[in-house]
Amino acid sequence: MKKKKALLYMLAAALLFCFTEISLKKLNGSINSIEVNFSRYLLAGILLLPAGIKERKRRRIRLGRRHIQWFFLLGFIGIALVGPLYQLATVYLDAGVTGVIFSINPICIGILAAFLLKEPISSQQAVGFGLAFAAILVIVDPFHVSMDPIGLFLLGLTVLFYSLYAVLGKKMTDELGSADMTAGSFICGGLQLFLFAAASHVPLLSDFARQAGFPGFADIPLFSGYTLKNLPWVLILYVGVTLGAYYFWFQAMEYGSVAIGGMTYFIKPVLTPFFALLILGEGISGRMMTGILLMLAGAAISLGRKQTGRTGTESIEDGGEKS
Repeated sequence: MKKKKALLYMLAAALLFCFTEISLKKLNGSINSIEVNFSRYLLAGILLLPAGIKERKRRRIRLGRRHIQWFFLLGFIGIALVGPLYQLATVYLDAGVTGVIFSINPICIGILAAFLLKEPISSQQAVGFGLAFAAILVIVDPFHVSMDPIGLFLLGLTVLFYSLYAVLGKKMTDELGSADMTAGSFICGGLQLFLFAAASHVPLLSDFARQAGFPGFADIPLFSGYTLKNLPWVLILYVGVTLGAYYFWFQAMEYGSVAIGGMTYFIKPVLTPFFALLILGEGISGRMMTGILLMLAGAAISLGRKQTGRTGTESIEDGGEKS
């Protein structure tokens, strides 16, 4: 059944996504953030390409100029912007905190999907989104903000662009399939970041970046910083998170809806702080635990079932489809 497959893909994506912030934290300082992102997205895109081509042939679709333009747009929004911004946010904020706050994106995804894809927001989803927003307020405590404002600003931009990527990507997924859409946007986004890194070696541009106070964007390494010590985290991030989690995430949206893809980020923040505690030794405060419980409540309500007059019970994530 489609809804069961969608839920399984969503849970698999959530589990793998839990290692995003931890991996980035482990790699901060050893590999440049731009280098990390163009490398992992290019690699994942190339590995997904055969599956994408197979899926495209099965659907009897030939790529045209419109598809390529969409790949470059999605790559710019979801890869070239989101990747570096998110890694920079992990420099200023704890991995567990970053993972939980980033999970506000189901609210943005739901709102954008309602406007751009005409996907309705049910009353259950609205309540779930409200609880997620309350969880973020509890964790951030806007009246006594102790977190780095630069980190919060970077994370806010990341959430916005990532949500837009999810919604626009859903349109391409419906046409081409999840593997082809993911591979195309990853390769185009990774290529854009690679060209940016290569341009940073131009003396005029590198001098400007240093004078502007951004030395990390000058003379960006292209293929260096990899060691046997950080290799396990490179593989987890490049293959597990970038290849596996993203593919499962778009599969969840393909079999379900944008809404069920967004639910990944209700499950992820529940697990991320515990992985951060075990691996990075980051503590879990009472405020964080309260936020996690609110997130769980929001997920339970949003993923619950509601009565319908004709079909008995129907998951809110079915998007009106019968499986």
